Order: sequence, then structure tokens, then C-alpha cells
Amino acid sequence: MFVLWTIGAAAFHAAMVKRNWRNRTIRMLDHAQLSAIRTLSHHRHDWMNDLQILYGYLRLNKPDKAAEIVDRIRERMEADSKVSQLGNAELSAFLLSFRTVCDHMRLDVKVSDGVSLDRMPLDSDKLAACLIGLINAIRFRAASPSSVENVLRLTLSRSEGALNVELSFEGEWAAGQSLAEEAGQLLRGLGQFTEEEEAGERPGAVRRLLV
Repeated sequence: MFVLWTIGAAAFHAAMVKRNWRNRTIRMLDHAQLSAIRTLSHHRHDWMNDLQILYGYLRLNKPDKAAEIVDRIRERMEADSKVSQLGNAELSAFLLSFRTVCDHMRLDVKVSDGVSLDRMPLDSDKLAACLIGLINAIRFRAASPSSVENVLRLTLSRSEGALNVELSFEGEWAAGQSLAEEAGQLLRGLGQFTEEEEAGERPGAVRRLLV
């Protein structure tokens, strides 16, 4: 009886673990699909806006203005293409879908030619988690904008085989909310963090965060 009870308990436990794992996987897939749908919806909205402006300029016979819109579309497509080829799917998905989870801060990403995390001598998964953590930390410290737009600019570049990361925030920053301690924990073993506050021409904080 004891052996049968043990076998039954083990089978029940294994079934519950399998069920919980399956439910968790389904929830993760649902979240990923919803995020993809929202991202596509935002991109469609942007495309419609650009096409309407382009159509208006063509109707007004302003080819120079129409060419500017086409150039803007091309630049955005090139930027998204570089982000999608960063060499880490989690980081690319996060950056491309950021606007779907944050409505009080705009994220502009610039990736230099040749930057691919999976081709560099570093732990790309660890670095991706670090960058996502840093961006979220800044997002949580950005106050709801009153007179200016909150903008976070992320620049990824290479120099002599090393990866350079620069985060530049401009906008409303919550008073007394330094990022140094949390950034130090996120960057453990990956690099050094420097935080600089500058005086900008527009109202609001200007912070340069170097990794």
C-alpha cells in the first residue's frame, strides 16, 4: 500500500507540474502574440499617417515634401531592420514593441553598422537582460510629462571590438531618483556606469548614461 501510495503521489505531482508548465507556456505565448499584435497595430497606424501626409503632398504637387516623407519612412525601416538584427531576439522584440507598454516616454534606438551581440565576445543574454532592466528603470523614473516630451535615446556602437552603450534621457525626471545603484547591480561584470546631468535649453532633465 505504501509503495502504491508513493507511486500515485509521484504521478499526481508529475501531472500537476506538467499542467502548470503547460499553462505557463500558454500564458507566455498569449502575451507574446498580444505584444506582436499591438506592435503591428502601432506600425500600421504610423504607416497610415505617413501615407496620408504623402498623398496630401502629391495632391498639392509638392514633390520635395513628398520626398522627405519617403526618406523618413526609409530611415525608420532601416533603423527597425538593424534593431531586428541585433543578435538577441528578446532584446529586439523588447525594443520594437516598447511603445506598446509605455505611453509617457518615447524610445529612439540607433544601432551602428556591424553591431551584432551574438558575434561579440560577451554574454548576449545577460547583456540583453541588463539593457532591458536599465530601460525599464529609466521608464519608471520618468515623470508624466507636463510641458515637454520624455525621450530616451539608446545608441549601440562598436569600437575596437568593444560594445559602447549610451542612454540619453531628456524630459521630466522624478526628483531624487538616481539610477546609479540599480545600474551597478544590473551591470555587474558587464561594464561601468556613468551618470551625468546636463542643463538643457528646454525645461526638464537631460541625463547621459554611459555603459
